[in-house]
Amino acid sequence: MKKEAVLYQKLEDKKVQCNVCARRCVIKDGQRGNCTTRMNEGGTLYTLIYGSLISRGSIDPVEKKPLYNFYPGHSIYSIASVGCNFHCTMCQNWSISQCYPNENGTMAICDDAGHHGNSFELLSIPPKALVDSVRRSDCNLLAFTYNEPTIWHEYVIDVAELAHRETIKNVLVTNGYSTPEASKDLVKVIDAANIDFKAFTDAFYQNIVKVNALQPVLDTAEYWKSHGMHIEITNLIIPQENDNPKEIQSMCEWIVSHLGPDTPIHFSAYHPDYKMQNHTRTPINTLENAYKIAKIAGLYFVYIGNVQSSLGNNTICYHCNELLIERTGYAISKINLSVDNRCPNCGEPSYIQGMGKKRVGFFF
Repeated sequence: MKKEAVLYQKLEDKKVQCNVCARRCVIKDGQRGNCTTRMNEGGTLYTLIYGSLISRGSIDPVEKKPLYNFYPGHSIYSIASVGCNFHCTMCQNWSISQCYPNENGTMAICDDAGHHGNSFELLSIPPKALVDSVRRSDCNLLAFTYNEPTIWHEYVIDVAELAHRETIKNVLVTNGYSTPEASKDLVKVIDAANIDFKAFTDAFYQNIVKVNALQPVLDTAEYWKSHGMHIEITNLIIPQENDNPKEIQSMCEWIVSHLGPDTPIHFSAYHPDYKMQNHTRTPINTLENAYKIAKIAGLYFVYIGNVQSSLGNNTICYHCNELLIERTGYAISKINLSVDNRCPNCGEPSYIQGMGKKRVGFFF
């Protein structure tokens, strides 16, 4: 549905500047911002997707986000809308991220990369109704995911505030292209985030992602972590695009020095999709080499996703190498932690938030 936006300023000639994401779009009367979900009508900025969902939600393993050190083994209620402030040519969720809403947020219109004008209905779910659904599902975690949640700012904040009253933890799965103004709101109600570091060069962000620079993502990650949010990083490794070992090393060293060595990183395998369907899949040895680079850089928790590998499945104590959590895909067969989530062998903290649960039957 359409609702007046927050975090914008009125300019001359009925223009407005949106300050929700780091693009800071200046939008003329009658036009939309780059994300296509925010529209200027007569000098007033509206979000077109307040409460507009692609479905009533789904229940996932929290590890699918991926979050491995945040309530491991728990289920998470996942919701999404349409639109994105990035236009990644390798997008794995392009069928919703590259759609846009109609002018009252009731329909999603898709006319890119093979959609050929297809459209589908969006559901209108007010914040309280959504939180009631999460509570009925017996999930204690809620994820804003699949498309970019930071462009959904008004709804995310309203839902997350209500969720906290019901002792539900809130999670963002995001590209991190936020602003300080938006981040000040988010850190009050979001408990954890997986931030996608698409690469560690401006060139990649300019050529593949279609934004000017990486720096806003780094600024967001640092701000959120410094304000108590649990942060995990995902890096989708694409052959010949962002797989240079020196680039991976620089990224890992930055994470250690700015976010802390306790920040988990997930190296994920690329499968050809969207406008890069003829690209090469990520070899397992590339991911395993990235794992080794991250460990040498000093990161405690390094994981590998989208492939089966002998590395990067389990959570290992960084101090004594004791097995803390044993995984096969999303299945958890062993949890070896003290009651205060410390290593039972050496007593060092595991940096895991929440009590873990075993899980059977969930695989890749």
